[in-house]
Amino acid sequence: MSHPKTEIMPEPSSSGIDLIPSHEQTKQPGELFFVWCAANIGILGIVYGAVVVSFGLSFWQSLLAAVVGVASFSMVGLTSMAGKLGRTTTLTLSRVCFGKRGNIAPTAFCWINLMGWEAVNLVTGTLTLVALFSALGITGSHWITALSLLLFGGLTMVVSMLGQNTVLLMQKWITRTFGVMTLFVVLYLMANANWTVIMALPSGDWLTGFLPAVSVIAAGTGISWAIAGADYSRDQSEHSRPSAIFSAVVAGAALPLTLLMFAGILLTAQIPDLASTENPIAAIGKLLPTWMAIPYLAAAVAGIVTIAVLSLYSASLNLLSMGVKLRPSHAVMLDAILVVGVALYVLFVSGDFLGPFIAFLIFCGLFLAAWAAIFILDYVVLRRHQGYEYQALYGDTGVRKGPLLCWLAGSLSGLMVTKTGFIDGPLALGVFADSSLGLFVSFAVSLVLYALLLPSQRSY
Repeated sequence: MSHPKTEIMPEPSSSGIDLIPSHEQTKQPGELFFVWCAANIGILGIVYGAVVVSFGLSFWQSLLAAVVGVASFSMVGLTSMAGKLGRTTTLTLSRVCFGKRGNIAPTAFCWINLMGWEAVNLVTGTLTLVALFSALGITGSHWITALSLLLFGGLTMVVSMLGQNTVLLMQKWITRTFGVMTLFVVLYLMANANWTVIMALPSGDWLTGFLPAVSVIAAGTGISWAIAGADYSRDQSEHSRPSAIFSAVVAGAALPLTLLMFAGILLTAQIPDLASTENPIAAIGKLLPTWMAIPYLAAAVAGIVTIAVLSLYSASLNLLSMGVKLRPSHAVMLDAILVVGVALYVLFVSGDFLGPFIAFLIFCGLFLAAWAAIFILDYVVLRRHQGYEYQALYGDTGVRKGPLLCWLAGSLSGLMVTKTGFIDGPLALGVFADSSLGLFVSFAVSLVLYALLLPSQRSY
C-alpha cells in the first residue's frame, strides 16, 4: 500500500480554496467536536423529532429512526478525513472525481443547498425571536415578525464579519450554554410528559413510515452537511489521526441532535400537530415556564446565528470552487437577495414553514446523496491510499464524463420516484408514493455505477 500524500507544491496562501500551508495545519480533532456540535444544536432539532413522529411511528420506532438518521453524519466524518488529507475544501477535492469543469454541476447544487439552508436559518431565527417576544409578553403580529427578521438578519451579518476564529470561539460557549439548557428542558419535559399517551402511539409501517422518516432526517443532517466536512478539517494537524477526526465529527453532531429529537418526540404528546403548526418554535416556547423559555429561546437565537455563519462561509467557498469570483460585498448582496426573498415568501405569503422545508430537503437531498456516494467511495477506495495530486485539484482537467454521468444517473433515478412538492416523478407510485425513499435510490444507483467505473479511475 502506498503512503497517502498530497503532491508537494510551493506553499500557497491559505485563503479561499487554496491548499492550507503545512505550517498552518495546527488544529486538533477535539476542536471539530465543538464545530459540529454548535452546527447541530439549534432548536430545529426539536422540530425534527416531531417530524419523525408525524410519519405515524411509535415512540420506539421514532427514537430508532432519529438515531439511524443521525448516523448519516458518518458521511461528514469521511469528508472531514478527506479534508485533512487533501488540505482544501470539500468541493475543491470533488474536482478529482468530476474534473474541474465537470465539478461545476454538482457544486452548483451544493451551493443551492447552502442557500436554501441560509433561508431556513433566517426563517428559523426569525420564528425563534417571535417566540422570544411572545415569552416576554409581546403578542405576535406581522410587524413583530418583520422586526424579528430584520434583527436576526442584522445579527448574522455582524457576527459573520468577526472572522472564523472568533465565530469558532463563540460556538464553544454557545454549545456549552445551549447544551446545558437543552438538558434541563429535556429533563423538564420527561418529568411533565404524558407517558401513557407517548407509549400508546401505534406502530407504523417500517417501509412506508420508518424508512422515509430516516431519509428526511438524513437529508437534513448528514447529507446536507457532507459537502462542508473538509472545509473545517483542512487545517488539521498532520498528526491528527483520521479515526479521531471521524469520531469527533460524528459525536459532535450526534449528541445534540439525538437529545433534541428526543425532546421533540416527547413534545408531540402535548402538541400532536407540532410538525404542521405555522410556528412550531412558538408552540414549544409556550409549553415551558417563562423563567425557562426566555433564556432558552435567547440561547437558541445565538446558536442559529452561528449555524447561519457556517452555511454562509461554505457557500462562499462553493462559489470559488465553481470559478465564480465576486467581491465580498457583491457575494453578500447576492446571498442576501436570494435568502431574504425566500424568507419573505415563507413568513408572509405561504405561512407554512415545514412543508416547503421538507420539500427542499428532499429535492436537494436527491442530488447531494448521489454526489456523496461518488465522493466517499472515491476517497475510501482510491484517495485514502493515493492522496490528492495538485494538478488534479487545480489544473485544467476539463470534464470527466464517466463520474459525471454516474452522478446524473443517480440523481435522476431518485427524482423519477420522488414527489418533491414542486417536481413529481412519474414513477412515484406504490411504495414510493408520498415518501422520500428516492434518496436511497439516488445514493445506491450512483454508488453501484461508480463502483463499476472505479477500475478505470486509478490513474487519476
